[in-house]
Amino acid sequence: MKGTPLGEGQTSFPSFILGCFFLALALGCGLFPTAAGALGTKKEELSHFDRLAAEATLLNKRGQFDQVITLLEPHKGDKKNNSALFFNELGLAYRQKGKLSEAIRAYQSGLSLAPANPVIMKNLGDAFYLNKEYDQAVAKYQKVLESNPHFIQAHTNLGLAYYQIEKYKEALEEFEIVLKMDPKDEQAKEFKEAILKKLKGQK
Repeated sequence: MKGTPLGEGQTSFPSFILGCFFLALALGCGLFPTAAGALGTKKEELSHFDRLAAEATLLNKRGQFDQVITLLEPHKGDKKNNSALFFNELGLAYRQKGKLSEAIRAYQSGLSLAPANPVIMKNLGDAFYLNKEYDQAVAKYQKVLESNPHFIQAHTNLGLAYYQIEKYKEALEEFEIVLKMDPKDEQAKEFKEAILKKLKGQK
């Protein structure tokens, strides 16, 4: 029985962040505040890297992952690049192209800039999961849920990761949480039934 982590950029993060980006553009402030911004210094406009990230968001939504990589790769090593969204979008494109090691590094770069960002953390967990590094995935999903206990996709994906490493009781707990939040979640129902059968067989 297989499960694929839900959510990454196309269905959640980019659409949400894109709206925030244009709101930020209208307000003349950055999406991920810098230290100066946090101290109240007015930011006149978004950085060059945030603008590249916004362009990449649109390309990712259209499935143009090669173009995203071509657009962003030349700037990923720039020491002035302080855009967490930039690295999230690059990670998404890498993931969609099956370049999981590159995706992991991109998400890690994003988290170094925005350590508390739950979506980038979840996306990093997804990349670890797809790379079959399940223990690493579990650790990332758990960290997301420490501060965001209602993040349903993180619960789902944590359940999937537990399932892969045969921690069935823990997986069952996660899928039960998902079903409390969304009783119609078919994937959670399917995995719950499969886990109950396995646990019954272990007795």
